[in-house]
Amino acid sequence: RRSDPLPCSVLRSSSEEDGPDRWRPGVANFNCAIVTPSEQILDDEVVEVEFPQWDGQRGILTGAAPFVGRLGTGRLRIRYEQGAEKNFLLAGGFAEMHDNRLVLVADEIVPVTEIDAAAAKTRFDAAVAAIAEPGTHSPEARERLEHERQVAAAALSLAGSAG
Repeated sequence: RRSDPLPCSVLRSSSEEDGPDRWRPGVANFNCAIVTPSEQILDDEVVEVEFPQWDGQRGILTGAAPFVGRLGTGRLRIRYEQGAEKNFLLAGGFAEMHDNRLVLVADEIVPVTEIDAAAAKTRFDAAVAAIAEPGTHSPEARERLEHERQVAAAALSLAGSAG
């Protein structure tokens, strides 16, 4: 019997040592903290976290290898031991995993339940219109406008799935 927790370890049931259900899947938790430059959003023991990185989705379970990575734009999903979930719109920042502690420093984060679909649509339309304006945009302005469009598109998508 191992003493260190594994993400999908098999733990021996203490009440039914020799019965038919003597083996059951065990789930180990790890700490997840979410902060912005101005506030702490969350500091919980969780089972799994899925989030967008700049180069694709990443899922984290306990025992994940240490890393530092740049966050992207999209759904942040946090799962708890009893099956509960919290979902957020995440836009930019960075993530660090070390010693079974995940810290997400978010540039922008909003609970999915607080996304206003009409405001997201207005934000998206404004970003698309600004990108389409004739004239020369500097590379920095174009990057900012594209980021705004991506955030608004993700908000629209998440607002549609929140119901």
